[in-house]
This record gives sequence, C-alpha cells and structure tokens, in this order.
Amino acid sequence: MGAAARSRRELLAYLELHIEQGPVLEQENLPVGVVTAIAGATRLAARLTGMAGHAGTVPMALRRDALAGAAECIVAIEAFCKGDEAGLVGTVGYISAMPGATNVIPGKVSFTMDIRAQSDMNRKRAVADIVRRIEAIAKRRELTLQIDVTHENRSVPCAPWLQSQIADAVAAEGFAVFELPSGAGHDGMAMVDIADIGMIFVRCRGGISHNPAEHVEPADADTGARVLLRFIENFRPQEA
Repeated sequence: MGAAARSRRELLAYLELHIEQGPVLEQENLPVGVVTAIAGATRLAARLTGMAGHAGTVPMALRRDALAGAAECIVAIEAFCKGDEAGLVGTVGYISAMPGATNVIPGKVSFTMDIRAQSDMNRKRAVADIVRRIEAIAKRRELTLQIDVTHENRSVPCAPWLQSQIADAVAAEGFAVFELPSGAGHDGMAMVDIADIGMIFVRCRGGISHNPAEHVEPADADTGARVLLRFIENFRPQEA
C-alpha cells in the first residue's frame, strides 16, 4: 500500500470526465458543463416513538402516531430545502413503520435523511436547522426522538485555474460555457488530498444513472472526449 501511494509533488492535476447524473445540462440543451464543486453530504437516521393503538378505538385527539409525525417531519425537510439556500438539497429515501398493520396506529417509525450542499458551512447549518424543526415536531406530538449521523463527507471545490482551462476547451469546441455543481460524489473527493481537481460533465438522458435506463447520446460522448483532448493538448500547469 505504501509503495503504491502518490504524493502531491508527483501530480500536476486531476481531471475527470463523467456523466452529469442529473437533468440540468439536458434542461439547458448543452452537451457538456464545467463542474464548480462536489457537494458534501450528511446522512442521518431518525427514529420516532409514539404509542401503537387500535385504528378504530383510539380517538384522533389522543393519538401519538409516529407515522403522522414522520410525515410532518418529511414535509418540513422538503420545505426547508426548497428555501432560499442555493444548491441545498434534502432527501428522505427510506421510511419504515411498525408494526406495519393496516388497522394499527404506528408506534415506531424510522426514516433517513440525506442533506447536501456545495458549502460545508451551509450544509452543517442546514442540518442543525432541520434537526431543530424535527425536535419541535416530536415535542409537540409527544413523540420520543432519536437522531444519529450515519455519514458525513466534506464538499470539495474544483480548482478555479482548472475550471478556466476547461471553459476555454468548451468554448473552443463551439459550445456555451455553463457552470454547475455536482451533487453526487466522485473520485475527486479523495484525489483532492494530493492534487487540485477539475471535472467535465456530459449530458445524460433524464438525469438517470446507475440504472439500465442510463443513456448518453454518442454525439455528447464525442463532445466530452473532444473537450478533454483539447484540455490536455493545451494544458498549462499552475504557476508556482
């Protein structure tokens, strides 16, 4: 392992060509884009505990419905992330209700949260605000709440000097220069420890990735390859 390791002095830069995994370039009708940063992510697991009860015999005013509480939390997460914070996204990708019977008020619910942003400061502030909102909902509904952080990854900016050279290559190929962040993680998040990084995104259909429906038009793949080649042919190392 030690013999295979690279040091910063061995590398001039790290550049990656990748499909966007999102719908933005398709919406802008552009084949390629210049990536500005890779978003950091915080993932959390939440558990709400109330009181299970019979669906017909417990009056609505006396219920401590964990699933109804979770539903309010999920809507609050969506509303918060739709706010004024540019680039902030939040997703609840998994939810489980117990005991999971049609005629039983759910007494326990678990759900996950995935919060991402280009700025670590904005992401951490957003996570803190979301947790406060969930705590308030749980308290008002008399639910016990437990939240654990299960994953945290820093955001990684793409080097401006590499972004500039990528933009020059895009323009030289005859396309408008469009900048956008990456909400998905990439190898550059590890490579940034030993090199400045840059990324070129290629348009994909519907923003679908890691799926049999993933598709890039051959012409767009060709454009991405030509931009990469032009970048390499005209590469200027950063001045010391």
